[in-house]
Amino acid sequence: MNGASVLRIMIIAAALVIVIAGLKAASPLLVPFILSLFITLLLSPLLHWLIRNGVPKPLSFALVIVFIFILFVLLTGVVSSYMADLFAHADDWQAAMIENLHKWILHLEKRGIHIDQQLFFSMVQPQKLFEFTLSVVKNTSLLLSNSLLIFFTVVFMLVESFTIKKKIRYIEKFTTPGLSARIDAFTDRINHYFTLKAFTSAVTGLWIVVVLYFFDVPYPVLWGIGGFMLNFIPVIGSIIAAIPPVLLALATQSFSDALWIAGWFLVINITIGNILEPRVMGRGLELSELVVFMSLVFWGWVFGKVGMLLAVPLTMIVKFAFETSESTRWVAVMMSDSVKSKKEEIV
Repeated sequence: MNGASVLRIMIIAAALVIVIAGLKAASPLLVPFILSLFITLLLSPLLHWLIRNGVPKPLSFALVIVFIFILFVLLTGVVSSYMADLFAHADDWQAAMIENLHKWILHLEKRGIHIDQQLFFSMVQPQKLFEFTLSVVKNTSLLLSNSLLIFFTVVFMLVESFTIKKKIRYIEKFTTPGLSARIDAFTDRINHYFTLKAFTSAVTGLWIVVVLYFFDVPYPVLWGIGGFMLNFIPVIGSIIAAIPPVLLALATQSFSDALWIAGWFLVINITIGNILEPRVMGRGLELSELVVFMSLVFWGWVFGKVGMLLAVPLTMIVKFAFETSESTRWVAVMMSDSVKSKKEEIV
């Protein structure tokens, strides 16, 4: 490797550091925009489906906008009211959880199973776990503070979706041939992922609501919404979604009920993640498992918890960007879960 190559690598590395630092510094501005972009990608197929089926364009647009507005109002109202009540009773439920854990340990000791309470509570630290859960719920709810900005951004992005393809085709005349086809294929892949992921997440959220309602756990709709959102996070999303309702069940119900609820979350996890999603989603993400996991860590560090929510689509966009250039295509290959032949590549 000559000096010019080393200098080029150092310049690229320095540029990457500057870009990443800029993204992290601008995250308060970028996060609502990125959320709006992916909500638009999720709703755009619905808009164009209405148009293809004979609904006039202005009416189709109005129907989608009304749907978005009602959805935002309902989410904001439901989550805000439940959150206020949750934090109002947080101290009482934390004390009840600790008391139920003491009762469970005493019950085990009566059956001849001795547990050192001091060691148990120092290792498990249920108070900190409960406080961490409340902080996760609180930070997630902060997304609603930008709901009005996100709503209007989505509206204007949907308007722009009618002309963006024409602009790309015009730009293609002066840049890379086939760029429009590649972007269309990539957009279809993103829409495929988001549409079917939204379907499986909705099934997950509804199942969680039914289970928690049966066990009389407070705020089943809130935890169902949380399950819907966190299902977009691979690997750890479903685990995070289970923690608040299990702890709340431990505070308001018996220890056995909390175990049953944890078992139901495991069943939901396995059924949705290992059976339903592979069956309905068909083609995979074309990202290796290691890249998916590392993307959770990286985007979570850059954009916070929202970054983890959008880690997979953001990483797919980065991979697509690497695929567009011959000099960086090897990076896209390293990020993939398999190696494609030339005939299989997007043209």
